[in-house]
Amino acid sequence: MSEYPFYNEEEVVGKDTDITLERVTTGISKLDELLQGGFPKKSIILVSGPPGSGKTILCYHFISEGIKKGERSLYISVDQRIKTLLMHAQAAGFDFLPSIETGLLKFIYIDVEKANSYTELGDELMTGGYQRVVLDSLSPFADTPLVLGSSVEFEKAPVIDKLGSYPLDSRPVARFHVRRIFDFIHRTQSTTIVTSELPNNSDALSRDSVSEFLADGVILLGVDPMMDRRKLTIWKMRGTKHTLKPQDVVITEGGLILK
Repeated sequence: MSEYPFYNEEEVVGKDTDITLERVTTGISKLDELLQGGFPKKSIILVSGPPGSGKTILCYHFISEGIKKGERSLYISVDQRIKTLLMHAQAAGFDFLPSIETGLLKFIYIDVEKANSYTELGDELMTGGYQRVVLDSLSPFADTPLVLGSSVEFEKAPVIDKLGSYPLDSRPVARFHVRRIFDFIHRTQSTTIVTSELPNNSDALSRDSVSEFLADGVILLGVDPMMDRRKLTIWKMRGTKHTLKPQDVVITEGGLILK
């Protein structure tokens, strides 16, 4: 009998409810071990770090693992053109062309300067039936100003034309962008990585200083030029027991290796 007579666990949860947290493997075996098997399924994971820390390569591992499991995957690039990304992936040991040709993997480039960028992003996410998604990176979206529109609550405006009229504190703008994008993702059945640039000596965990609060998990990548080493720290992962100890990372011809 329950200790609390007014509380019936079966009525609240359901007699046959399975509350086991499913995991999605990352493609990096040591990282999976540290995460009790991988990312929580259908979660949004923020991967943040400075240039050269290995953010994109971590994303390559994640997508490659999905391909091996036959999972339909999407890579959204905001910073680099597709041809450049595929060349870099090839150099890092990932050949995505066969999977693109079979339709298991799709790469798209979104220009945030265009007014229809959100429509393009939303349509692709909503209609693609993807199980794994990478958005690389979130920062250009969060940096784009907004102006009040006549027929909608907000309209995205070209950066150069509108920067002069915006206050220095753009946190509400960044929050709007991040919430809108995360809302798109949450409507899908995908497990998603979003990357963010992280300025040196920043007190935040992302460039926008908002996404770390909304994401289900946060992985920080760091570079120490003086010591010639890279680090990975699992800062946050909902539903997961994990260490906060930084892990040594090495970038090899086969991608990222955690020591």
